[in-house]
Amino acid sequence: MIGHTIAIHNGKEHLPIYIRDGMIDHKLEEFVPILNFRGHAKNNNRSRR
Repeated sequence: MIGHTIAIHNGKEHLPIYIRDGMIDHKLEEFVPILNFRGHAKNNNRSRR
């Protein structure tokens, strides 16, 4: 499988991943970003408790 490009689904879209030597013995989900950090909530009264 080294040298192939495959598409991994992250729950929203398929992302192309190129398989390299350093990816051996890892899960494919480790190479796909799943969550997008949008920052901390500002001016939220609940977050000040």
